[in-house]
Amino acid sequence: MRDLASSQPYLLSMDAHVCVAGGVVVLLDVATGKYLAIGREQSATLGSQILGWPVPPGSQKRTPILDTLVARGLLTRDSRLGRPATSVTIALPRRWLREGEPRGCPTITPRDVRRFAWAVAVAACAKKCVSLKTIVARVQKRATDQSLQESQLDRLAWLVRVFDWLRPFAFKKTDECFLYCLALSEFLSRYGFFPSWVFAVRTFPFAAHCWLQYGDYVLTDIPFNLRRMVPILVL
Repeated sequence: MRDLASSQPYLLSMDAHVCVAGGVVVLLDVATGKYLAIGREQSATLGSQILGWPVPPGSQKRTPILDTLVARGLLTRDSRLGRPATSVTIALPRRWLREGEPRGCPTITPRDVRRFAWAVAVAACAKKCVSLKTIVARVQKRATDQSLQESQLDRLAWLVRVFDWLRPFAFKKTDECFLYCLALSEFLSRYGFFPSWVFAVRTFPFAAHCWLQYGDYVLTDIPFNLRRMVPILVL
């Protein structure tokens, strides 16, 4: 039985997500919130060991990087706890949702302010006190279909505009993409909108980023800034 188990390929754990950016394999461990980059040569040695690995196999010799991934809980041979190491697929957005909007402050109601305050408080507490794994599970539970009519897109754009006008009272947007996305996601959920939350990376130099996306529209950034990013997790 031991020989049979050792001959089975490894699977990516449910907490791990993978992509290939600039020829480098990047893993995101939602249990720890940390990224791990694996170079081209090391990645090739894993192709014959891990089911669905996104890099063609090279040497079949067991290497230390495989043991490292197993020790970190990123790989498993238990099909109940793992899945093939395939990368997520989502097209990068080509349009900014708020493009062409009217100038000036939108009409903001007391209900909007209350929902904004609630969303920011939830997001700030979650970022400080809750693990990424718990946050991911919360967002995944409320994922829903993204087909919207034009009138609904206008409503969504207006709500994002309201949030962005209120946001400076709570936090700065600069270097706060995670808090921004989480707070806006919570805010929009109170109105029945559930955009995709995309986590992505780039290499040379390495950078991690996230944004909210509804179909071909980006809500929290502009398409130009995302052109070099490779999605690794979509909620």
